[in-house]
Amino acid sequence: MDVLLMIGFVIMLVLITIVDIKKMEIPNGFIMVIGVIGIMAMVFQDNLTFTNRLIGFFCISLPLLIIALMIPDAFGGGDIKLMAVCGFYLGVQLILLGFFLGLVTGGIYGVYLLLTKKKGKKEHIAFGPFLCTGMVIALFFGTQIITSIY
Repeated sequence: MDVLLMIGFVIMLVLITIVDIKKMEIPNGFIMVIGVIGIMAMVFQDNLTFTNRLIGFFCISLPLLIIALMIPDAFGGGDIKLMAVCGFYLGVQLILLGFFLGLVTGGIYGVYLLLTKKKGKKEHIAFGPFLCTGMVIALFFGTQIITSIY
């Protein structure tokens, strides 16, 4: 069952990446599927406690929501919801790592676009693909990355 949940999770992240690049939005249906995957993982996996999953749900999504409320257009609602359901599936450590990786890769891409004048300071980019990339890296390599840091 673990492998099926992982495959479903990755497929949803790939679909989110494709749609977010094309439309600059993350469909709620995709978010709900990842939420169901997270609930199924809670039932069929015993590697994370419910508390760990719950903290994972809020530890990135809540700060993003606060930032979005304070700074309009800083983050889209889809990005916030994506981080919530991914946090529930991955747990607190992996969501923190995945978000950090997504933030770094998205930041590097944003700097590249500014330096090459392909985008201006006021223009938006789809952040979901970078978040999804961070989630996939965290899913497959997160434990190794975290243990090598400590």
